[in-house]
Amino acid sequence: MKQMIAFELIKILRNRLLLFLLFLLSALNLYRIYSAYEKQTGNEPQFYQAYFQIYQDVSGEWNNDTIQYVISEYQKAKAVVDAGNYATEPNQPGTHTGYVFGDMNVFEQIKDDMDALYHYEKTMAELTEKAVENAAFYAEKGNPEQAARNRMIAETYQGRKVNAFYDTWGLNLYFKYDFSALMVLILMIPMLSPLFAREHEIEMHGLLHLTPNAGKLPFCKLAAGMIAVCAVSVLFFAEDFLAFQSLYHISGLSQPICTLDGYFYSPLFISIKAYILLNAVLKTLSFLVLGGICMAVSAVSKNEMIPFGISVAATALLVTADAFLDHPVLTVCNPVTLLSGKRLFREFQTVSVFGTPIFAYILPIAASVLELLLLTVFTIRTGRVNRRQK
Repeated sequence: MKQMIAFELIKILRNRLLLFLLFLLSALNLYRIYSAYEKQTGNEPQFYQAYFQIYQDVSGEWNNDTIQYVISEYQKAKAVVDAGNYATEPNQPGTHTGYVFGDMNVFEQIKDDMDALYHYEKTMAELTEKAVENAAFYAEKGNPEQAARNRMIAETYQGRKVNAFYDTWGLNLYFKYDFSALMVLILMIPMLSPLFAREHEIEMHGLLHLTPNAGKLPFCKLAAGMIAVCAVSVLFFAEDFLAFQSLYHISGLSQPICTLDGYFYSPLFISIKAYILLNAVLKTLSFLVLGGICMAVSAVSKNEMIPFGISVAATALLVTADAFLDHPVLTVCNPVTLLSGKRLFREFQTVSVFGTPIFAYILPIAASVLELLLLTVFTIRTGRVNRRQK
């Protein structure tokens, strides 16, 4: 069976059109990342070079000398601005960025971010204390569901703290970047559409039916298709991260995700590198479900253009629904939800299941796993039935 899977995988990956598309879309993805970086930094290269250097100098575990340095540099620049005693030409002596306004803005941003993260432990302690009080109040009032929800809040945020400070600009942009997901979808549909249907189109279906392992072939084709999807996904994930890391000098991957913009109250308290892995796994699960739809349609088709057209339409419909429709059922059942999984983990959100609160992000993940299993069973059974009928 391993040899059959390997053979089917080679058939998928040796397609010259797919290899050309892979190269083209990969290059387009890199161009998109670099062009966005150039647009942000191209007009002021000196400022951003200084920006990265300043953050590198103040990054690391909390240190009183570093904190005092940031406050001192901010106050010094602000005093010059407030006094109106500054020049307007570039490359001003005694400045880090070339402009006193640039120094003030950078150090003010660092100071504010440091302040929020330095007091993160205290903020979480106050939130936990309030949740414990609310849990006791709702329990006394006979509302067990709200009492349980507040106990979840207390357990989720208890004992949290941030021990260091790093620049997260590049990471914030990295987690917002979804263009590569579109590239994977564009590549995946022509890659999977012919998987089953081409046998009928070139009239190989009858010959394959006579082979000793014909009953295993639908499973092997499906497995090969899934492996191909995972391989393409990993390629684009790696490309994205390496590009952002080299351009934006990403560091501090051991920091908790609460240090990222919008994740201050995330229900997850894992490292950024663990979240990168989780994000990749969820996106891959989404691709597998969407690819499973394509392969399921291919299994019942005798012309490869039919699954291609249906897959394009279904994917476009699901992407549009995720972008413009905000219904709870659609959010849970739509696998595209996982492509922008950042929305699932930004805030503490729960849903009630038979009176018991659970984290809201569990439902779309569970739904996608179930959908993938159902599509897998349907595709394998359909492939086997078609062979028996032949």
